[in-house]
Amino acid sequence: MPSLKQVMNNIDLAVVVQEIRPDIIGKHVKNVYQLDDGNIIITYRSDENKQLLIDVPNRIHLTQYSYDKPKFPPPFCVSLRKHLKDRRVIDVYQVQHYDRIVVFELSGGAGEPLKLVVEFFGKGNIILVKPDNKVLLAKRYLRVAKEQVLPNKEFSLPDQNFLDMFEISRDAFASMCQAGDASVARLIADKFNINTTYAEYVLSQSGIDREAPSKGLSNEAVGSLLAAVAGLRGQLERLEIKPQLLARDDKFAQLEGFEPFTFERNAHLLAKEFNTYNAAVDAYFSQGLAKEGQKRKGEKKKLSKNERILLSQLEQLDSLKAQSKDYEARGNALYQYYAPLTKLLEVVYNARKQGMSWDDIVARIEVGKKNGLEEALLFESADTSKPLIYVKVEGETIPLDIRYPLTDNINKFFYGKSKKAKRKIPGASETIKRFTKLVDEEKLAEAEKEAEKQAQKFKRRRKEWFEKFRWFVSSDGYLVLGGRDAGSNEALFAKYTRPNDLFFHSDAPGAPVVIVRNKRDASVEDIPVQTMKEAATFGVSYSRSWREGLSAADIYCIPPGQVSKTPPSGEYLPKGSFVIRGERNHFKNVKLEVGIGVKLVKGSIDVPRDAAEQSNGVDVVPPGMGDAGDDAGLAAEYPVILAGPPSSLKERVDFLVLLKPSKDGKSPGALSSELKRHFSGKIAGVAGEGTAPVDIEEIQACIPPGKTSYQ
Repeated sequence: MPSLKQVMNNIDLAVVVQEIRPDIIGKHVKNVYQLDDGNIIITYRSDENKQLLIDVPNRIHLTQYSYDKPKFPPPFCVSLRKHLKDRRVIDVYQVQHYDRIVVFELSGGAGEPLKLVVEFFGKGNIILVKPDNKVLLAKRYLRVAKEQVLPNKEFSLPDQNFLDMFEISRDAFASMCQAGDASVARLIADKFNINTTYAEYVLSQSGIDREAPSKGLSNEAVGSLLAAVAGLRGQLERLEIKPQLLARDDKFAQLEGFEPFTFERNAHLLAKEFNTYNAAVDAYFSQGLAKEGQKRKGEKKKLSKNERILLSQLEQLDSLKAQSKDYEARGNALYQYYAPLTKLLEVVYNARKQGMSWDDIVARIEVGKKNGLEEALLFESADTSKPLIYVKVEGETIPLDIRYPLTDNINKFFYGKSKKAKRKIPGASETIKRFTKLVDEEKLAEAEKEAEKQAQKFKRRRKEWFEKFRWFVSSDGYLVLGGRDAGSNEALFAKYTRPNDLFFHSDAPGAPVVIVRNKRDASVEDIPVQTMKEAATFGVSYSRSWREGLSAADIYCIPPGQVSKTPPSGEYLPKGSFVIRGERNHFKNVKLEVGIGVKLVKGSIDVPRDAAEQSNGVDVVPPGMGDAGDDAGLAAEYPVILAGPPSSLKERVDFLVLLKPSKDGKSPGALSSELKRHFSGKIAGVAGEGTAPVDIEEIQACIPPGKTSYQ
């Protein structure tokens, strides 16, 4: 069943405007959107990010609902944006006699003050009016008997075709009643600016039967009726209302209307009360959007607080740049006409000082225009409520304060405001940087959370024993292990180092122990030079030298037999430190660099089997891909992160990046997030649905401590 009430009457408008006024006055317009031919949304800067919906000729109210906005605004919307954005709302009011016209007064900002006139009768209209009361822009241009809306033509409010019930005198109303031949309710509804519902309301308040003939109304009844009308006006002005939705069913699926008061005629309907009339009207007209909105909440992510601040700051930065440029351009334009404008200001100021009226001043200037005086030709209009005149310079209307010389006007109101806007730009830029970083971090955390959910579809890969250390397989096929900290340095040497392995370390504090796992029956001398060089690179790259941003460092190697955990008598050996005896094989100026790559793996990681045996001779359990058993895991493909000297990884990984220490680089956390995105993008092009997501923890575990750049 369709709703009965589709259009707001003049009393509805009065209540809505009364509620809007304290909220919107003083606020700046953020943007304007045109949803369709008659629907306009104006957003304005407030803590609650409110928006005003104007649907001519039907309604106006604040709305909490999200409407789909066109990607490309229509021409009328583009023009409205140009003139309204960043202007401050000075006032909003319903025109006198409760006519269905609402006016918004907007500050000049970088231009002339404007009025936005919205008509809610007939086909409705939206009109932008200049200070000289000429039409700047309109939704509908027309010329009819009682109204004319044409570009650059004088605008006047249309003639009223009703009498004002709130202003009529007692005698005039009594005479009209005696001359009428209808019921008093019909007379009021036909002749005055309140409809039948309100006619019945004031009649019931005054104790008069709605069907009583107007001709027989006594003077006492007329007084009671007009007292009830005055009471209604007082309720409207004080907002003593009871906003409500009306419906036929208790679920409020069949809405019948919305009212600011309780009326006897609606006694058969169910009523739902609201805190404000705007909220009631919004709920009524947006009923179809409520379920859609719930869907949208699931489909469209609500902007976070940081995202809202960032968008606001981006708009603010654009606004500041535009204001600075505009004020400066206007100041420059005024200087081009320095002499005539100086003379014009002096003439007008002196005339006002001598007590001459504005009408006389304007009349004299009009004479000057006819005589071709340059200063008069620049004059456009005067604001009689303020000491302002408007001049037309290079097609722009610019206000000037007659109390100040032209130079002061330019410096104070144009160059000064331009500089003020410029001074705010660096602060806005810094805020944008800060909140861009926060938003990026939020998105990253959200992506990681989403990835974690995705990862839960795959059981975690069971890791080999050597993966608790840093490790890589050399170009010659040797497993090389490195400690992560003092504890793992000791564990690596004590539990997993065999006599024929090779031990790498550096005298610099914070260096890891690095062990080259030799082949079962080979001697130390059999370890290839290339493997030793790669182990040296591995050792210096994960040392403190990386954190310090060095490009090269020294390291040495020895057989494990020259390493001891027993300090000299009377000395103390800190955890993770060793006593080295005998000669050392030094590697000087070893380049710091680490490769990180991804290998898509099903089943076991490909490492030399004899090197992968633990020191007690027990083979490692092959890495089943999940707790459910090997068969379940082998169906999935896992991206394993491998790290080591770049030369050792070239033939072993599917995708590779090169890391280098850099004081201007990224932290391990930021870099791991970036590399995850990088690798995930690469894998997406070749992987199927059975491929697990990249594990960010594996990436971060492979990045050396300190700032890093990559390529």
